[in-house]
Amino acid sequence: MKKMFIDLCLEQVKLGGRPGSNLKTSAWKKVREEFNNKNLTNYDQRQFKNYWDMLRKQWNAWKKLISLTGIGEVAPGQTVQMDQERWDEQIKVIFIYL
Repeated sequence: MKKMFIDLCLEQVKLGGRPGSNLKTSAWKKVREEFNNKNLTNYDQRQFKNYWDMLRKQWNAWKKLISLTGIGEVAPGQTVQMDQERWDEQIKVIFIYL
């Protein structure tokens, strides 16, 4: 469901439905209708917007994490490896973003 949501949002972005940091009301309506029809759900625009915001915060935390030097990445886009002391340090920083 997450992938479908992201794909629907990306489609609207490509169609010009995102003038700034968020989708236009008309783009949200299209995302909502298509998502709800495909999944037999009844989410409203506020719920989609909240999900968008949460995903954006997670993405920003991920970008910050993988930009650090001296860490290992198991597979591109999968998991990050670092020693426990550094993890503890980064967790404190990451929670500022989430």
